[in-house]
Amino acid sequence: MSLTTFNPLTALAIAPLVSSTCTFWYAFDQNYFLSIFTTHPDDKFEKAIPDYFTRFFTAGLPRVLGILGTTCLSVAGNYVYRYDSLVASQSLKWYLAGAALAVSHLSFTPLVLPHIQRLQGKNGICHIPKYVLSEWLYWHNIRSYTVDLAAWVCFAVAVGSNVAA
Repeated sequence: MSLTTFNPLTALAIAPLVSSTCTFWYAFDQNYFLSIFTTHPDDKFEKAIPDYFTRFFTAGLPRVLGILGTTCLSVAGNYVYRYDSLVASQSLKWYLAGAALAVSHLSFTPLVLPHIQRLQGKNGICHIPKYVLSEWLYWHNIRSYTVDLAAWVCFAVAVGSNVAA
């Protein structure tokens, strides 16, 4: 593809799908990298959980918020710059549903925040880190395979509707 055929409105149309793919992929990676601590039988791993999780979470939070922000801003951009096209292709409802689901990722905060606080503990001390991390992963996976996956599906349908139109 040459630069002369690049269409910024096409890029805008697929941006929410790309960013929601990043959200879901990152969630999948988080599950993989953190579940190693919960499945390994060695207690040495358990002692490393609070410090590792604190560093992991501190680095990951801006990424998650950035990706979710990109999703929402790109949907807003589609709404502003492509409204007529979205209505004509009947994809507007899919973009809006995907955005609502992406934002609802944050609605899980009350369910995961207590686990995050316990894992980070006072002075890095968590008395049962493997158990607390398992609880966090439980809610993380529910969030990932419900709202994050559903948002991705909505954006896939929205982009597919645009391509077909």
